[in-house]
Formats: sequence, C-alpha cells, structure tokens
Amino acid sequence: VHKWANLGQINSVSFDLIATHIPLTHTNYTGGGGGTVGGVASGTGYGYIGMPQSTAGLFEFSFVESSDNTNAFTIPNLDFSILDIDHYTAVTSEDPNNIGRENVRWNSGSVNSGGSMSLLRQGDQVQDVGGNADYDNRFKSIDTLLSQVDNPTDPNALTQEQFDHSLKIGFTNVSSFQIRFGNSEPVTSDGGGRKFFFSGTSTLVPEPSSSMLVGLGCMIVLFRRSRS
Repeated sequence: VHKWANLGQINSVSFDLIATHIPLTHTNYTGGGGGTVGGVASGTGYGYIGMPQSTAGLFEFSFVESSDNTNAFTIPNLDFSILDIDHYTAVTSEDPNNIGRENVRWNSGSVNSGGSMSLLRQGDQVQDVGGNADYDNRFKSIDTLLSQVDNPTDPNALTQEQFDHSLKIGFTNVSSFQIRFGNSEPVTSDGGGRKFFFSGTSTLVPEPSSSMLVGLGCMIVLFRRSRS
C-alpha cells in the first residue's frame, strides 16, 4: 500500500490518496512521487507507480480523509492524467521489438457507486487497442521516443512530446477507482522497469493558466510519499 498524504482540501477537509495493489502476477512494485505545488522547491508535483519487467498490476486508488483514513472522501470533479506512456531500453539486443511495452487498462464501471469514469484525452503517441472481456479501455505506447531523461519534472509544464504520451481520465463524484498498469518488456540484464506517472486537477481549485492547461492542468494535490 502506498499513501500520498495531505494532498489538498475541499470544504476545509484535508484528504489523502491511497493506492492498493490487487494481486495479479506480482507484488514487487514501487510507489512514490514528491514534493510541492507549482514546481516550487524540490518536489515533482506528481505521483508514480513503478512496474518491474514482465509484470502487470491492478491498483485501487482511494481518496480518504487525512484525519481518519477509514472515511472515504468524494471529489465532485476530477481530471486524472497518466503521463510518460512510452518505452525505452538500453539493451536493444535483448529487447529488439520494444514497441508498445507500457500499457494502461481500466473498466469504466470500476469506480465507486455513484461515481463515473470516462476517457477525456488520448495522446497522439498512445494507441487504443480496443476493449476485451476484462477491460473496456485498453491503451499502449506506440513508439520509443522518450528515454529516462525525458521523464516529466513538472506536470504543469510538459513538452509537446510528453503531452503526446499521456492519457486523461475524467471522474465525477469519485472516491475510489481501479486502473491496471502493465510492463511487457522482457527481463533483461539492465534490470530496468517502467514508471507510470500521474497527476490530478479539480474544478474546485482556481482556474489554471493557459500554460497549465497545456501541461494537463494544475495539481490539486501536494504529493508526499509514505509507505505502509
């Protein structure tokens, strides 16, 4: 379980975000993200979940009250962006066909009762591979343009290339939802893995500037990492 604490306030109530792994094929994942709002200080302004090679994991994201994590917290309108959907390997001889290694899946109904979940935007370098019996939304990376040095450092100031490698999901009356992250790259000698970055914006915060809109919206949250 990973928790990002004291992300923000609505109606003077502070809330946290908790990501719980629902076991599929592994439990060896990482979680984190850092720091501050608006790129101030050393923080990143996003959270992430890291997936080892040849693994997939279904995660339930839950908003809860900071004062009592047993109490669910509902956000009326939330835009949730998944960033850096790409693939890169330094050992091309061991992974010669390395296109489409990162994938993101969800069911539109995998949200709390009374909430809704729908796709708002699909980046140009993210492919819709169509739904199946398990997930009605399935996407994967198309190319290998981005390398580790191009990971987003500020979700409010993405480059066009980073913007093209992203998805945005819209929620109403959300307190919990599920998303599956997958990394299909083979196990190679570099021992690498892939990180799925995410950030959120709510209509309850001040209207973002045009530069923030280009960067998938301003953060409603201040990401701090704790692990339990």
